[in-house]
Amino acid sequence: MSLPTEPTSKRQLPGITPKARLMDRAGRWVITAGGIGVILSVLGIFLFVLMESYPLFLKPSVSRAHTFDFSHRQPVLCTGVDPYQAVMFVVHEAGIDFVDMTTKSVTKSVSIPELQGRRIRAAYRALDNTHVGLGLDDGTMLGCRVNFAVDYDAEGKQIVTPSFFVESAIDLTDEALAHLVFRHDGKSRGTVLGIADSGQLVLGISERQRGLLGDGKTTVRTYDLTDEIKGRARVGAVAKSGRYVLVGTDRGEVFRWEIGRASSNPRLLDYFRVSDQEVSALDFVLGDVSLVVGDVGGRVSVWMPVRTSEGDNKRVFKRIHTLQSHPAAVTALASSARDKQFLSGDVSGMVALHHMTSEQTFFQLPGDSPIQSLSFAPKANGFLTVSKSGQVTDFGLYNPHPEVTLQTLFGKVWYEGYTEPQYVWQSTGGSDDFEPKLSIVPLIFGTFKGTLYAMLFALPLAVLAAIYTSEFASPNVRGVVKPVVELMASLPSVILGFLAGLWLAPLLETRIVGALLLLPCVPIVVVICAWSWGQMSEDFARRIPDHWILTLLAGIALFSLYLSFALGPLAESLLFGGNFQSWLLGTTGTRYDQRNCLVVGFAMGFAVVPIIYTICEDALSSVPQHLRAGSLALGATPWQTAIRVVLPTASPGIFSATMIGFGRAVGETMIVLMATGNTPILDWTIFNGMRTMSANIAVEIPEAPHEGTLYRVLFLTGVLLAAITFLVNTLAEVVRQRLREKYSRI
Repeated sequence: MSLPTEPTSKRQLPGITPKARLMDRAGRWVITAGGIGVILSVLGIFLFVLMESYPLFLKPSVSRAHTFDFSHRQPVLCTGVDPYQAVMFVVHEAGIDFVDMTTKSVTKSVSIPELQGRRIRAAYRALDNTHVGLGLDDGTMLGCRVNFAVDYDAEGKQIVTPSFFVESAIDLTDEALAHLVFRHDGKSRGTVLGIADSGQLVLGISERQRGLLGDGKTTVRTYDLTDEIKGRARVGAVAKSGRYVLVGTDRGEVFRWEIGRASSNPRLLDYFRVSDQEVSALDFVLGDVSLVVGDVGGRVSVWMPVRTSEGDNKRVFKRIHTLQSHPAAVTALASSARDKQFLSGDVSGMVALHHMTSEQTFFQLPGDSPIQSLSFAPKANGFLTVSKSGQVTDFGLYNPHPEVTLQTLFGKVWYEGYTEPQYVWQSTGGSDDFEPKLSIVPLIFGTFKGTLYAMLFALPLAVLAAIYTSEFASPNVRGVVKPVVELMASLPSVILGFLAGLWLAPLLETRIVGALLLLPCVPIVVVICAWSWGQMSEDFARRIPDHWILTLLAGIALFSLYLSFALGPLAESLLFGGNFQSWLLGTTGTRYDQRNCLVVGFAMGFAVVPIIYTICEDALSSVPQHLRAGSLALGATPWQTAIRVVLPTASPGIFSATMIGFGRAVGETMIVLMATGNTPILDWTIFNGMRTMSANIAVEIPEAPHEGTLYRVLFLTGVLLAAITFLVNTLAEVVRQRLREKYSRI
């Protein structure tokens, strides 16, 4: 009877010293801790990226800060505040008051000498928060300027000192002005649109000419536009440049004039119906392109000029965006000087905050008195409301990312200047009123486009090379080829991108037809050579060493390459009229870009081939030898054995290699950045470029303001990139396991 034995894990194995056991335990703990640390680090990075992008989808917050009672100064016509929200100015019929926002006290009351006993009937604060127009009861308009000088005392406390002065005066009409719009271009031209109590519509232009020794004389022009409209003028809007003037009428129509320089008269361009009710509010959004319209029915819509057709400069106004309506007539509008947000107020006292492009209405604040006027803080972090009862209310606002929604990120959006809704990525522009366009769809498209062309080049080449070295090449040849291919993986991607962008791209630009001829030439030459090899006697073929065969194959490839590029000029002359790029543009409308997907396919394929080849070759070599022997014993040829026996058995490993190569191509940055034009376009053609998510992050993140919208959208792009890679790898693992279970029974 045998005695029970102690399990091996419990026995003290002979020859192992206590020091070795201690090192073994320490190594086990270090490796375990290192693995857990890596997992936690990856999760921490993902959590950080996720938290940086999460604020994009937070709802805005609004708070009522102060309420100022100016009922003794009624009517309060307009208000404004300095960029730091320290001092507010209030325009009333007798002048202007400056109010300390902290102490809620009037620090300075300005009596305007130019009034000369007249009263202010209408006022308008321009979007720049500096120019103010005052309409008097005798039909005169005073163009004024409000400045806020910022200084600091010895203790570092901020001191804001306001100032007010009159710059110009224009006699518009003999009647009192009921409505006024005043804009200054910031240089020498001021434009004012006035509507008198009787409905008279008057336009005034003040233009200061510049002489050789300084400012020249100021010319003033006035025009009566009353007879040019149908119905009665109610409200108006003027572009900052003074070039365009728009007027809304009681018939629900908007009339548009163009104003030239010098002495040219205003030219009525067109008029269009915006509502079946009276237009009660009108204002430009930042940029002076889109027009916000409010009517007495409470409806709020945005109209913008759109080309009637491609290549046609004629533009007509169309309603592009419709916002949430008010329960009563809209009485006031105010646009943000930072973005495409705007406020709207109605006769019930309700105030709403909208964003034009995303068509969001963030909130509606109820009130108890009709809204007289609204004004945004210069930094869009607050706003002021003025009611008919003389109550001025200061609100704090936190809405740092108003333009971001799932629709603007992943859907088509109709932006200013476009003829239709499109997917557009354009994060920066050349002016302060530029609207960022942050659709991620072109980046996702570009990522998959670049990956597709890279895999089309790399996958067949790598898999076929792995089949050759595993199944047909001699051990000596395999011992040379495999290390050389694996050595390719050590080349930095920045070097590959550098060579592709500065050497390969210009080379292909002049020899593109020759490069395209590689597709038919290489297979034809290989088939002819293979047929010729088959015609040789077996004794002759056996006498040729294996390494000579590899040299012969390399020679055939080089000959195919030479033949393709040698025939390129002839083919270009016969088939494409001597210039392939001109033919491509004229026939298909596609412009050939020097840095395109063909270049990326070669360069990125060169980076992906070693990964796919190595894993595929290992998977093929791991197939049990008895499967090959059995197939050959049954009369199958080596090729049949490789394709029908070895390849299916190794398919889980080949599939894993494909997915790993796919992940490598998806995350590639420098090759795509340097070898393409990095243009975010949606076009599958191989002759232009694209912009991938990883390359976009590399380009944009250094210039993105910290915690700004672009900054957070780039982090969101990183989250999407990680999610795509995770989903693809998870799917690949599921498929690989099923393939492994299927072929493990063989």
